Amino acid sequence: MTTYIYSRVSTVDQNSQQQALYLSTKYPNDIIIEETFTGTTTDRPKFNKLLGKLNRGDTLIVKEVSRIGRNTAEVLEVAETLKSNGIHLIIDQLGGMDVTSPSGELMLTMMAGIAKLEREMMLERQAVGIARAKSEGKYKGRKPLDPEVLATAKSLIAGGMSKSRVAKQLNIGESTLYKYLAF
Repeated sequence: MTTYIYSRVSTVDQNSQQQALYLSTKYPNDIIIEETFTGTTTDRPKFNKLLGKLNRGDTLIVKEVSRIGRNTAEVLEVAETLKSNGIHLIIDQLGGMDVTSPSGELMLTMMAGIAKLEREMMLERQAVGIARAKSEGKYKGRKPLDPEVLATAKSLIAGGMSKSRVAKQLNIGESTLYKYLAF
């Protein structure tokens, strides 16, 4: 029986190592999986690979409900799949509760709903702030990519470097790079 810690952050500005270190000092573990990937999609490569590796009796530990998914249905689906496969899911945010137990399932359902509510409220506040800034002429969207950066990116790609690596090297988002290459 193996204990896994899954540490995920959504942007490169965040630190998955800090999250993993916090969890590993609290919970004895065998393996730590760290990932920097948006939580707005279910296509999280390392998380999906981890789910495929888990066996009956294993334990998966995450810091918060949002590390599993951004909407209630997704969180509950992952938890139910783990439970049906005999895998324990511990969420530190719930006091280290195993959410595959009956009382844990209740807490998870409530926390997943609260996480969704928080996300929707944050997006609403963000939209209001952007609308206000636009009306005041302060918000004009993101600055365009510097033409020199784009030229460098094209040169590196022509030289055989992967687009993913180019984006990392130039410190720009991969999706931003793809957007500018489409022009």
